[in-house]
Amino acid sequence: MMRFMQWLHRWVSLILVIQVLLWLISAVVFTLMGHHGMSGHQYKAHTHPEMLSELAPKWPIEAVHQAYPDATQVRLTSVLEVPQYRIENNGQTIYLNAQTGNIWETSITAAERIALASYEGPGQVEMVTAVDGSDELVDWQQPGFRIAMDDDLNTRIYVDAASGDVVDHRNTPWVIADWAFRLHFMDYTGGRSFNHLVIWTAGLLSLWFALSGLILLFRNIAQGDFNPRRRPTWLEQLQNEAQPVASSCGGGGTCGLCKVTYTSAVKPKPTAAEQAMLSDADLAAGMRLACQHRVNHHDQIELADADATTHRLTLVNKRQLSPSIVELRFASTAPFHYRAGQFLQFKVPHSDAVITRHYSMATAADTEHLVFTVRKMPAPSPELPAGIGSSYLTELEPGQSVEAVGPFGDFLRTDNNQRTQLFIGGGAGIAPLRALLQDELQQAQPRKCVFFYGARHENELCYRDEFSDHAHVAYTPVLSDEDWDGATGYVHETVAAWLANQDVEQLDVYVCGPPPMLKATLDMLAAANISRARIRLDDFGI
Repeated sequence: MMRFMQWLHRWVSLILVIQVLLWLISAVVFTLMGHHGMSGHQYKAHTHPEMLSELAPKWPIEAVHQAYPDATQVRLTSVLEVPQYRIENNGQTIYLNAQTGNIWETSITAAERIALASYEGPGQVEMVTAVDGSDELVDWQQPGFRIAMDDDLNTRIYVDAASGDVVDHRNTPWVIADWAFRLHFMDYTGGRSFNHLVIWTAGLLSLWFALSGLILLFRNIAQGDFNPRRRPTWLEQLQNEAQPVASSCGGGGTCGLCKVTYTSAVKPKPTAAEQAMLSDADLAAGMRLACQHRVNHHDQIELADADATTHRLTLVNKRQLSPSIVELRFASTAPFHYRAGQFLQFKVPHSDAVITRHYSMATAADTEHLVFTVRKMPAPSPELPAGIGSSYLTELEPGQSVEAVGPFGDFLRTDNNQRTQLFIGGGAGIAPLRALLQDELQQAQPRKCVFFYGARHENELCYRDEFSDHAHVAYTPVLSDEDWDGATGYVHETVAAWLANQDVEQLDVYVCGPPPMLKATLDMLAAANISRARIRLDDFGI
């Protein structure tokens, strides 16, 4: 529950920050434009009606009362020096020509003259268009005319056909002000009202944000996070001591990489993050996340990757496996042992700092070379940079070197059973899966291996020939965005169809790929009743 509250608190804060920025921007627009600039009336003439005594109607008032005996009000006005009766009758307004007694009619020519009489700008009539209301006028959705002027403000004058009245003036500054109003009052439907569902929702979210912020604040205070003399977490302590511990979430408990094992008799109670990231067997064995517990002198821990050290790697060669994935082959200054499925933590120089990125070895244990597959992350938009780590590594040239720490990870093969080994991957997830497959096939009696690999296009099928040609691997590539002779759709859907005819109790499953593919695959495996204890995954520490 607390993890969900933290997640929702962050997203609500992002939404509220965006809305605050919109408030500030729209408020600046209001201030700069002023009331007159926002009104759309820059070129609207302020006229006075003609003297009615000079516009005596030819159709007498007695005839009006006789024709409309239920009228509650009769007003005499004028339009273009023509007298007009406005009669309130049974909740309706009736407009009559006071000279003839006929229903008032506004022609296109008359509408143009009416518009010009209300206009004192520099432009001329550009176009007169018959309309049935306008989105620019909320309270007027009646037949009328739109008179466009060719002035510098793109003035538009609306005239009501039934009455001959000028409904209002609109122009480009008004449009800018109208959008600023919508943003300021969160009125995205254009109703021009402060009282609507979106603003109610925003108010409730703001209230929830404040209350959840207080809850999280009190929790942090109770944990001593604001105490300058607080005890550090085990992750902080190990990092300060330059111990080999991996982490990619900054201690948030979301990557599950900083595993340690408590060997002391008393072990801390698992947190919600640990229950989500670690298996029941791991928790029972005393495994915990170093970021979730503070240092206690009574505790004794062992690092999951105590043999991890810093290595200087020199690029030997590189080759393009697909349009986005590059294979990098490094030589280490000193040979070291790793197990298939493990990864190294690369130290990538960036600006004045060093950032870390994790990449899995793409081959079974090799004492001469270390092979990695790196997906070069493009810039999501012109305003945002490309992936820092992937850009740096893929732009290295043979002979250049980089530091890396490791090996880390427990994405390892099972053993001591004869179950079918099922591999499911996508994208750059090919690296650890290829290493695990090679490791299995190097055994004296390799088990049956089934490999499903998903990609968008055929040219993204890395190491396709290697898997297709191997007698002990049943390889099925799946394409999601291209028609071809093989399987199409999403890889987890193809696996689900295959599982329908399998004994799921005789499977060990390994999954690695992009987060959406990983989530969809885990949901599919759960629906297929495959025990979580027999599923091993590598989520890139995301």
